[in-house]
Amino acid sequence: MNDSNKLELLEIKPPLELENGDGSSTLWWLLVVLLIAGSALLFWALYKPAQPPFGPNPNEVAQRKLRDVWALLGAPPLFIEATADILRVYLEERFDVQAPERTTEEFLNELNQMPQMTGEQKELLGQFLRNCDFPKFARLDPTEEECRQLHTVAVKIVDETAPTLPGRIPPRVEPPRMKS
Repeated sequence: MNDSNKLELLEIKPPLELENGDGSSTLWWLLVVLLIAGSALLFWALYKPAQPPFGPNPNEVAQRKLRDVWALLGAPPLFIEATADILRVYLEERFDVQAPERTTEEFLNELNQMPQMTGEQKELLGQFLRNCDFPKFARLDPTEEECRQLHTVAVKIVDETAPTLPGRIPPRVEPPRMKS
C-alpha cells in the first residue's frame, strides 16, 4: 500500500471531565428556581385582591346611584324621575326584563309573570312606579317628604331583591340631614 493513501488513525481521547463530576449542582439550582417560582405563583393566587368577574353587581351600582341622586332633591320632578330610572335600570339588569323602554303598565304586567319577586314586592313596585308617574304626566310637584318616601321605597326594593352573597349585607342608603 501506498503511504499517501493510508489514513492516519488517531488515538481516541478520553471523555472530558466536568468540574463537579456529576452535574448535581445544576440540578439543585434548577430545583431552587422552580420552588421559588412555584411559591410566588401560589402566593399570588391565594392573596390577589378579589375582583368581580364582570364588574360590579347591579345592586351595588343602583345603591351608589341612589346615594348620588340626593343632589337632585331640590328639584323634585327631576329627583323622582332619576330615582325611577335608577330602579328600572336595576330591575332590567337584575332580572333581564325590558324595564326602561316600557310603560309602567307594560312593565308591571311582565313583572307579574316573574317568580323572582314576591307579591308584596311587586305591589310595592307598582305603587312606586305609579307615584313616580304623577309628576311626569300630571305635572304635580311632589313635596320633599314624598320624594324621601319614594326614595326609601326604591332603596328597599333594591335591598330586598339583591342577590344574597354569603357574609355580605346589602349597603344601606342614608338620606342627607335636613337643614335646621
